[in-house]
Amino acid sequence: MARSSDKAAGLSPAERTRLWRKERQRLGLVKLELWVPPGAKADVQAAARAIITASSRGPALSRNPDPPQEPKQMDHVIDTDWSVKSLAEALAATRLLREGELTARVMEGAEPVLQVTMHEFGDLPVFVSAGSEQIVVSALLWPVDEQKDQAAFNVFLLKAQKLVPLSNFGITTVAGRDYYEVFGELSCKTTLQTVVIELRTLAENAIQAADELRDTFASAA
Repeated sequence: MARSSDKAAGLSPAERTRLWRKERQRLGLVKLELWVPPGAKADVQAAARAIITASSRGPALSRNPDPPQEPKQMDHVIDTDWSVKSLAEALAATRLLREGELTARVMEGAEPVLQVTMHEFGDLPVFVSAGSEQIVVSALLWPVDEQKDQAAFNVFLLKAQKLVPLSNFGITTVAGRDYYEVFGELSCKTTLQTVVIELRTLAENAIQAADELRDTFASAA
């Protein structure tokens, strides 16, 4: 798959999902579906992530062949507040990432924002802002005005919060139009490793929301 944000520009959530699935199939991955008791879901998800992280999944998704040799590369910022600029520089230099996993660029403005293009998730754009107390990582889903039965879906989405680990749902306004978004929040003094984990988790949750939540709601309606 071409690593180009131009290719994915303007894609709908469903189209991004198809692109994401196509890349997984190209890498020889298969989808497994498990039915487990509600209380066991978080444990199963954590175990699955641990297995995936520990195993080799092909050239693009394999473990980092050159991991950090010194703990300070992950933890040296624990006592220093992150800024959008320092995050961009750290992501460009770190060995915590897989080759070609993401691209980060600073979008200048009254309050600079870091746009992170997640290449392994259909070039999904994830936005990172850093304030005085917290880092917010978010991804837009789809316009609110395109959602059928909005009031009922909003209630459904609030209940679905428990099913999506480490992320929350909200509504944000972009260029005068409301969009559903998925977001996570971190301390400004968190480690770079935690930021990387949040980026991956949020991208996965955005794909899951686009792929499963709307279908689940439509089936229940």
